[in-house]
Amino acid sequence: MVANPMQKRARNSFLLGMIITLVICAIIGGLVYFLLSSKEKEKEKEEGVMTYAYRLKADVKSGEEITLDKVESVLVTEKAVPVGAFAAKTKTTSSSGKETWVDSAFPSGYKSKLDLSAGTILADNLVYENEQLSNDTRYIEYNMLMLPTTIMQGDYIDIRLTLPNGQDLIVVSKKEVKSLLGDTIGLELSESEILMMESAIVEAYIMTSSKLYAIQYVEPGMQNAAIKTYTPTEAVQNLIVANGNIASEARDALRERFDQNMRGYIDRDKNAYSANAQSNLETGIQEEIENAKAAREAYLSGLTSYDNE
Repeated sequence: MVANPMQKRARNSFLLGMIITLVICAIIGGLVYFLLSSKEKEKEKEEGVMTYAYRLKADVKSGEEITLDKVESVLVTEKAVPVGAFAAKTKTTSSSGKETWVDSAFPSGYKSKLDLSAGTILADNLVYENEQLSNDTRYIEYNMLMLPTTIMQGDYIDIRLTLPNGQDLIVVSKKEVKSLLGDTIGLELSESEILMMESAIVEAYIMTSSKLYAIQYVEPGMQNAAIKTYTPTEAVQNLIVANGNIASEARDALRERFDQNMRGYIDRDKNAYSANAQSNLETGIQEEIENAKAAREAYLSGLTSYDNE
């Protein structure tokens, strides 16, 4: 059957119209895709490449150790990450070209240089490495020190001895208060530091006008440890040199630091108390024993109360 010329023309016009419509749609679709892609690329350019970093979940004090439970992994733009930030994940590419994120272990053994707020992205310029414990480090408690009214567990302190003549000597420096119960504080000290403290305590007991006290660091993360200036008695010096628990390097360093002139000043002050030295020492030691007993009873009482709750 021969097609009607009018029908043929109409069909051709319809097909042409469809083709033109499809071409226009394709052009419009291409323009939309181009605009969206350009906008997405522009957005990525503005935001930057994404990366994973460690962020604090809670506030951290200066000098406080930053442990795994205090941080979280977050996805942020590289522009929002400070220089030297600790990476929580690293991107790797497989042989097939697929990119994946691999967890990075949180670096332990770091303390904060200053007070940090929750939400802070951690970077190496905000922290410092914690001191490694020496083999002779032990936990020890003292209850005969004058303590600041605002002292708290986690603070860093120097322990000083003030002589009757007004000289103020640093016995041990920059030690973290590991525990605090009333007037009893717990510290981690090396063998030589324990001996130094015992020497200073005995002399503080003998010289009743002396003062053995603790003083706090303001910004322990930023402040270096003070230089120790106390020189113990000759007997203690000899004990330190002969003590096998103290590394030879530490013994040599201590011997070089001890100022015998300073020792002479201390002895001259102590000689003024020679008549009552034994009595003062016995009184001081007895008070220390009673304080330790009272602190222990208070601690055990607190545990009992907690268990009964």
